[in-house]
Amino acid sequence: MVPIAPATLNEEMRTAIHDDPSAFAALAGRWRTVLADDPASSVFHTPQYLATWWSEFGANVAPRIVDITDDDRTVGIAPLALGADHVMRLAGDHDTTDYRGPVSALGERDVVAAATLEAIDGDDWRAFELDGLAADSGWPEAFTKAAANVGYRVSDERGEGEACPRIALTGTYEDYLTSLPGKLRHEIKRKARRLERDAGAFQIRLATEETLDDDLDRFFAMHRSSDGPKGRFMHEGMATFFGSFAWMLFSQGWLRLALLEIGGEAWAGLYAFSYNGAWGVWNSAYDHRRRELSPGMVLMADCIRIAADEGAGAFDLLRGTEPYKYRFGAVDVPLVRLRIERD
Repeated sequence: MVPIAPATLNEEMRTAIHDDPSAFAALAGRWRTVLADDPASSVFHTPQYLATWWSEFGANVAPRIVDITDDDRTVGIAPLALGADHVMRLAGDHDTTDYRGPVSALGERDVVAAATLEAIDGDDWRAFELDGLAADSGWPEAFTKAAANVGYRVSDERGEGEACPRIALTGTYEDYLTSLPGKLRHEIKRKARRLERDAGAFQIRLATEETLDDDLDRFFAMHRSSDGPKGRFMHEGMATFFGSFAWMLFSQGWLRLALLEIGGEAWAGLYAFSYNGAWGVWNSAYDHRRRELSPGMVLMADCIRIAADEGAGAFDLLRGTEPYKYRFGAVDVPLVRLRIERD
């Protein structure tokens, strides 16, 4: 750990860079306190997720966990990773980490962004890529301002379709259905009726401690039945990560792994979590032999029902603008990718 005190911070404020992934556990208590004050925090910002990610994918990057304190108060934490290509990045990756960025109270964004840049000034990086910043999080503006203040070049490299479609839930499931255009509402109900008529009664079941490993295997099998890149995505290494992540989520009470079953057989699966008052749908799959009956769409609608019953304020379909997401009334939250360069 290398202590740093940037000149632009007040006398009480200090930063430190932790260069070992054990810091995810060591900082967990203070990290949780900051997460509770951050309205944009997600599972992907937690030390539990990042430690799990690092154990699977962090072998080729060096941790740079920036810890910013004011007297005995933690102001913000920025989990970073320095690659062998001399590019600094936010911890996580594009394929598995839908939201990325530091954590802080909303009013501390500017000071945390400035402190982060000053803390890593001595590192050997030529570019700093900040991928997966939610456009409404305050971080794109904070880092753009901080970089400009020290003379760095900043470019916004967001790509077309880089967004997390999100459904606002403001009451009961019936309130949600009423908020939809009539055509979408009718389609959701019609698919459920058709599935039951043509295939028989179905049930929605959430994984338990006793069923989780078997349910994951069933989910992976359905995922691999997909065509093209989706079917190839769930290779053994990725399945190992999904399994580790699922057990971490379960240990915290966050996991929502749902299966739609008919006659004891899984027809569709949804891998989600509940955190900070919102559901996040990380992945989904269905048995492609039954695609004509849309079991995945029926399961998605029923999971929106479960989320509403739990009192969730949002149902986030996470990164990707696949057309099916908008059939549930989702609205895009754009994702920003900044690139900061210095001479």
